[in-house]
Amino acid sequence: MCGYTKDNTAATANEGDAARGSACRRRRSGVAGAFTLLELLVVAGIVAALLALVLAMLGKARTSAGNIRCLSNLRQIGVAFTTYASDNQGRLPDPASAQMPWEAALRKYLATARVLECPADQEVFPAIGSSYDWRDTGDETTTLAGQMISSVKRQSTVLALEALPGWHAKGRMNAVWIDGSAHTMPADECLADLQTPLRGEPNQSQERVGR
Repeated sequence: MCGYTKDNTAATANEGDAARGSACRRRRSGVAGAFTLLELLVVAGIVAALLALVLAMLGKARTSAGNIRCLSNLRQIGVAFTTYASDNQGRLPDPASAQMPWEAALRKYLATARVLECPADQEVFPAIGSSYDWRDTGDETTTLAGQMISSVKRQSTVLALEALPGWHAKGRMNAVWIDGSAHTMPADECLADLQTPLRGEPNQSQERVGR
């Protein structure tokens, strides 16, 4: 009978059943542990949404940091104008008379030339080496070029400003006032101030504070 006994046959059958049971368990375990396509798509969507949120937050933080640095630059420029006037009998620079750009006149009063660069400016600074302009209007009723700094009575008079609006926020621009404080202002208000006559004005030092 080929040497097989009834016990051997039973043992072989039991081993086969055990092997099949183990294989079935492995298959069930593999199915339970695997992600379906739908689950993978849901996870990918969540990750993409979180990434977009993080990038948006980083973008806002970068914009805010750039605006803060720009305002700091303008404060330093304001101090430089005041110090220049102090060294020149109270008179502000007159670039036309001196045949020298205002940036060159103030250079020794600035810690570094990078103070003249707004972080958000990708157009003006690379072309002319300064992101800022000042109240040299060419009109004797509104200009500060060559004027006595003490003659300005309105402390909110715009002294220097960004060369172009919208670098940090649409319709806004940064400026430093004659009193040395730096502000983010509506662009139209800032530019309109440059056309406001300086002579014969009432002392309205706080007329725009809180707007």
